[in-house]
Amino acid sequence: MDLIPDSDNLNDYLGESEFLASVRSASDFSEQVKADLDPHKPQDSAPGLLLRKTRRLLHFRPGEVTVWAGYNGHRKSMMTSQAAIDLATQGERVLIASLEMLPWRTMSRITRQACGAEHPTPAMIDKFHSWTAGKLWLFDYVGRIAPARALALCRYFSDVHRGTHVVLDSWMMVCSSEEHLDEQKQFSTDLCRLAQETGLHVHVVAHCRKPSGTGSEDKPPTRYDIRGSGAISDQAANTLIVWMNKKKFAKLDSNPNDIEALNEPCGILRCDKQRNGAWEGSVQIWHDQASLRFCDDRTSAVEPYRFTMG
Repeated sequence: MDLIPDSDNLNDYLGESEFLASVRSASDFSEQVKADLDPHKPQDSAPGLLLRKTRRLLHFRPGEVTVWAGYNGHRKSMMTSQAAIDLATQGERVLIASLEMLPWRTMSRITRQACGAEHPTPAMIDKFHSWTAGKLWLFDYVGRIAPARALALCRYFSDVHRGTHVVLDSWMMVCSSEEHLDEQKQFSTDLCRLAQETGLHVHVVAHCRKPSGTGSEDKPPTRYDIRGSGAISDQAANTLIVWMNKKKFAKLDSNPNDIEALNEPCGILRCDKQRNGAWEGSVQIWHDQASLRFCDDRTSAVEPYRFTMG
């Protein structure tokens, strides 16, 4: 794990990149179209989550933006930290800009998830941190940053560290006011443009509006419930909804041995939009409290990722 200090000079990356656009004949694309429509073409090789239920269904392709949305307190950041481990395991170079949490706390959570334990041994912690070198970076800064600086950070990581994925957590720490819709629309546009230019896949954590009136958080939100401008989900290639079953947790608080509640899923991961993929839908997920790991079911053992074994 490497830290990117806020003191690093990002000024060289603040200017807008030249956007290369051209008008071309439709016939220029025939070979690409044939490859895309070939019934024998290989499966999408872009990386994704390592959850068994989403494998071969959900992919994070170069040049895309994915929005991870959900209600406050529904473990969106925890899901994206597990996604970062999954991506690094698949050979991706990942930067986490957790603007609401100190880097060491972020790494403490990631370490629990990677090691599959609440209290990994010091040797296992050292082995995991050694493994992250050249795979995982953290932005050493907590607090709000201006949209231009967030874009500069992404360009810097792509250029200097040959990065492939950036996690911006969260949207409200870049565009802090829900009233500034023009700023949000412009940042959405600029972020999608940056991803296309650099080949980065940018993951952005966003909050959903709290249900009004008699509404509750008992049902998953949709991409139309994301706070702020609709451009956030409209322009992104993918929108994922993370929803936790708070009713289940309330039942278990009253009776930890409630079999019916134990068998309920801890939550749902919903793909509400995948522009360049065929699958959209929901999968049930379970959450192991000790390791903070999201799992496909309740009964499978939570094992360390392979790099921590042996």
